[in-house]
Amino acid sequence: MFPGRHHSDPDHSEQLEAWDAGRLGYLRAADVIELPVGEWLPPRDPPEPGHLGYLLAAGLVVREVTVAGAWSVELLDQGDLLRPWIEDAASFVDAEWRVIEPARLVALDKRATRAARDSAGLIEDLVDRAMRRSRSMAVHAAIAATRRIEDRLLLLLWHVAERRGRTGANGVEVSLPVTHETLAHLVGARRPSVTTALRCLEDRGALTRRRPGEWVLHGDPPSASGDVK
Repeated sequence: MFPGRHHSDPDHSEQLEAWDAGRLGYLRAADVIELPVGEWLPPRDPPEPGHLGYLLAAGLVVREVTVAGAWSVELLDQGDLLRPWIEDAASFVDAEWRVIEPARLVALDKRATRAARDSAGLIEDLVDRAMRRSRSMAVHAAIAATRRIEDRLLLLLWHVAERRGRTGANGVEVSLPVTHETLAHLVGARRPSVTTALRCLEDRGALTRRRPGEWVLHGDPPSASGDVK
């Protein structure tokens, strides 16, 4: 029913530290699902009544959406809340899931529901995570509407860096192990244009590619108003 390796791990709390394990300590004995890199076929029906969904404790997952031949990609990172059995509102949407980095999902099953009854902080935390995901999608939409492809790519990488980046000796290091084709879907462009735009960004010193899927961003992040530099 749910491709992936299931297990219960009472000692996996260290895996949750990246997304605030302290507030979600009750999950230390929760069911965990390990997902390898590749296509993921999530359940089409809720696992059980009262199941709240899954928290992505580790890894990177993309949701690829097709509408009338056009593509869009949503990035799902550590701490995101997933309920993959919820269908899109429009009947003409097709969606596929793909695991980019080995992923670990924590099941928010009936035990989580019972814990939530006694924890207003838990409900607040889960709602916050759902809201952050929807607002991140709004940011992606704004990035895709930016005129120049170079600006779209640079904005995307800085947006990803806010969650996955770390400060290094030469700039902000960010890992986004996706193909140029996926980058093109993320910014609403074609793959050859993305390859050219990335080369232009390197030539002007805005970023450096260390190896495939790993970048160093130079300078300051873009401002909310004004041109991308």
